[in-house]
Amino acid sequence: MTHRNPGVLSGLHHKLFLSATVLAIMAAAAHAGPEQNYGTQWAWVNNFNNSTIGNTFGTGSTPNMTIWWNYPNSYSLYGYPACIRGWHYGWNPTGDTLFPKKVSTISSANCTFNYSSGGTNMAGDFAYDLFLRNDSAKSTPQLEIMIWGGNNSWPIGTQTGTNVLSAGGYTFDLWEGNNSAAGYYVYTFIPHGTAGQGSLPTSGSVNVNLKTFFNWLASNRSAHFNNNMYLDVVEAGLEITRGNGWAWIGANITAN
Repeated sequence: MTHRNPGVLSGLHHKLFLSATVLAIMAAAAHAGPEQNYGTQWAWVNNFNNSTIGNTFGTGSTPNMTIWWNYPNSYSLYGYPACIRGWHYGWNPTGDTLFPKKVSTISSANCTFNYSSGGTNMAGDFAYDLFLRNDSAKSTPQLEIMIWGGNNSWPIGTQTGTNVLSAGGYTFDLWEGNNSAAGYYVYTFIPHGTAGQGSLPTSGSVNVNLKTFFNWLASNRSAHFNNNMYLDVVEAGLEITRGNGWAWIGANITAN
């Protein structure tokens, strides 16, 4: 799953990140947490190491849910509850066949993602998480691409680009680095200058065409990404790293 370095003390939080990575992989294999199908899409309370994350799934035809937790005093990665379309590490309870899809065959991938939150001492990031492979095997990811909205976290790696592209009302910086414990490289697009900001936003949205980000990577980061890769899954959720509170997330994921 997603594995962020959420704090400001890089040495300590690098150790937390490695631990969270291992826990996340274990959680993915065990399919921890409840899920609910919404036709071709699904919602999943992806908790790590049996973290306690309460939830109620919403009604309607597109994934949405309310979640709550109480981890007020330390940074770690407790979970990534998300609205999903596609195959997470080869798992898809809906059986939908939109993904895997070769990036070169995608003309547009318009996704909407809305969120709200409240509580005390809150930390994390509302983010899209995309997993890709060099084949259509529906298996362990070989590349991760993240697109963040509201956050007060730190992405993996270092910032290598400033104001690289604009989409959905944001201008994005690029962070990147190798997630050695999980075994793949990670690109993170984050709204300009927001890494590690003081508080988790209480509401927002990230409505974007994912093709915009694929086009930029193909032109500027060909060492790890190319248009012949297959997109396995698109997830939209909240990486929980601290707090005593709640959040609501809802998303709709499409591709042509």
